[in-house]
Amino acid sequence: MRVKVESTGGFTGRDTVVAQYDTADLPAARAGRVRAAVDALAAARERGDEGEIGADLPAYRITVSDAEKAGEPRVYEVRGDPTAGPPSVLGDLLPGPDG
Repeated sequence: MRVKVESTGGFTGRDTVVAQYDTADLPAARAGRVRAAVDALAAARERGDEGEIGADLPAYRITVSDAEKAGEPRVYEVRGDPTAGPPSVLGDLLPGPDG
């Protein structure tokens, strides 16, 4: 599974790639966290969870390509601060101290 995380919008209006993963290249524990984060995004979409609302919130586009599942890449739009509150999906996908 390949995952690309882009920061979208902002003052410049540019999209910037902030993380890219191929779970085949990650240690098993890290790959598991990335897969779990993607599964949580899919579950939130199924529930119709729209996340936080606000023009001033950070926004991210997460694109997931999975060779095991045929079809177009899945794209998720996420808004909010990944550092607020308990560990979040974005907190698992954005680079941190452990890479």
